[in-house]
Amino acid sequence: MDDHYCRALVNKCLNGETDAFDELVNHHQFAMYNTVFQIVGDGDDARDVTQAAFIKAWENLHTYDTKYRFFSWLYRIMVNEALNMVRSRRVHYELKLVNEQSDPADSELMVSEQNSDLSRAIDRLTPEYKAVIVMRHFEDLSYKEMADVLNIDEKTVKSRLYSARIKLRDALTRRMGGVV
Repeated sequence: MDDHYCRALVNKCLNGETDAFDELVNHHQFAMYNTVFQIVGDGDDARDVTQAAFIKAWENLHTYDTKYRFFSWLYRIMVNEALNMVRSRRVHYELKLVNEQSDPADSELMVSEQNSDLSRAIDRLTPEYKAVIVMRHFEDLSYKEMADVLNIDEKTVKSRLYSARIKLRDALTRRMGGVV
């Protein structure tokens, strides 16, 4: 669904055609749920946050500025809601990873252990660092898209990402006895 079509659906919603919002939800719900899940790490919580964020989007649809991509606007709401949940509960969940690029010679046990180590290291990051890692390395967002979503400068995004990577490297280096 291109952004022009999303804008048209938003206009329909604002003109009283509420079914148009269903189409927006249906198109974006899978990507939004996956993003939220990677931040909160729990399926039930991810469903709750995703639903709450879509409700918030519906209630604030009139604030959407059509100069920007609808996806970015919605994504910002999703990420902020997920970060709010993580912050409010002060509970960190294990991020589930799938290593799709592993060498076939690696044993499943080794890959599983590496994923667990990385999951734990990501899980220990602050919500702000965790968000930039997820957005860049799991959602493949550009620095500009990340800046738009987080409502911060691109330089701040790059700085947070750099700091988060250093923290991950240090955590993994300690875990592996200094060898990474």
